[in-house]
Amino acid sequence: MVKKGDKKAQVFGMPFSTIFSLFLIAIIIVVAFFAISYVMDIFRCINTGSFIDDFQKQITSAWREDYVSIINPPYTGNVPDGIEYVCFADMAEEFSGNSEERAVWEELSRNKDYTANMFFYPWKKACTKKTFIEHIKLPDSNPYCFKVEGGKVRIKIEKDYDEALVRVSR
Repeated sequence: MVKKGDKKAQVFGMPFSTIFSLFLIAIIIVVAFFAISYVMDIFRCINTGSFIDDFQKQITSAWREDYVSIINPPYTGNVPDGIEYVCFADMAEEFSGNSEERAVWEELSRNKDYTANMFFYPWKKACTKKTFIEHIKLPDSNPYCFKVEGGKVRIKIEKDYDEALVRVSR
């Protein structure tokens, strides 16, 4: 015999199994969002590392040559979404860049690292904010930034016969 009106296992007129199912669905959705965010962060780190490795290979290759002019077309590297500038700077020196680079310099100056010469701005989007590129001559402007457009940065790479280091330019 079924009793009508027995509401011991109900909350707001819903059976316990329905409430428990909704709770499990909510937990699964939250965990899925965290997992997707984690995978996207890993992808961002891989993309940053790939750019650094590829750029270092291009610089090392140019450094080994007597004369190199990668100007037309310039070296094009993919950087993670959200990166606005790839900059070269000597943190032991004073600011000497243009007005657009002032904000970048101020952020870099908060955590001066005298061992790095290449920086990403904003660094929170890159997984790493700095790295050291070997065999490169830093430009006179400090910092010297390259604007990222559409997830790509274009950098001219040059080395003349009488130069020991590779130069980069816009």
